[in-house]
Amino acid sequence: MTLNGQVSIPRQTMSISETIPWKRLTAEGFVVVVSILLAFGIDAWWDGYKDSERQRSQLSAMREEFSDSLNGLDEVLNSIRQHADGVDELILLLNGAGGSKVEVPGPLLGYAIGWRTSDVSTSTLDALIASGDLSFVDSGALRKNLAGFPAFLLNLTEDETLAMEFAESSMSSFLAREGLAEAAYANRPGFGRPGAPEFVSVTPSAEFVGLLMARRVHFEFALEGLPSVKTYLERLIEEIDRELGRKI
Repeated sequence: MTLNGQVSIPRQTMSISETIPWKRLTAEGFVVVVSILLAFGIDAWWDGYKDSERQRSQLSAMREEFSDSLNGLDEVLNSIRQHADGVDELILLLNGAGGSKVEVPGPLLGYAIGWRTSDVSTSTLDALIASGDLSFVDSGALRKNLAGFPAFLLNLTEDETLAMEFAESSMSSFLAREGLAEAAYANRPGFGRPGAPEFVSVTPSAEFVGLLMARRVHFEFALEGLPSVKTYLERLIEEIDRELGRKI
């Protein structure tokens, strides 16, 4: 208060804006924003990394399945050729017997009733197609070939199923009627048992030769189809390797 009785108000020396620590707040805000952006970036990178690893794992699983199947196809082809040669030999024996009974080696009867399947594994591919996850494959050619493989393989497996059903129904029924089923199954490749008869007396007939010719056709389909499946698998493995190289 002044001497004349008036109240004295101190003069404000700094404005409100001048009292706010703008530099510190700006720095802190910048740190918060950068931290948030960094966290989002790390999350996005981690999600991308997990997706990439999952895709690599799926591709690697398919490659392993295809490679195992490919390695087994050569053995299947050799076995089918052996079956076909055995059936050819049996047909020659029957046709050359002139209607008289002929002593047939037991293993030849085994080939008449035996069958082999390719057993190509596509479980990982089937799961990817069913879930719609095949879209992660970058290569359009690989996507197309993977998507088309089950249908391509179906042509072979349908023939294999028909051959198996024929052997287990028509051929088996005939051999049982002729009293030859026990000897045939005892000599069946892969299922032969100790003490199986080495030779069996067989009466040639047009029916038996006809059934054997049908078996020969089944084997021929397999011998023509399996190399195509083998080539398809080799191409898929090559394309998967390139795709895996891009995802390293």
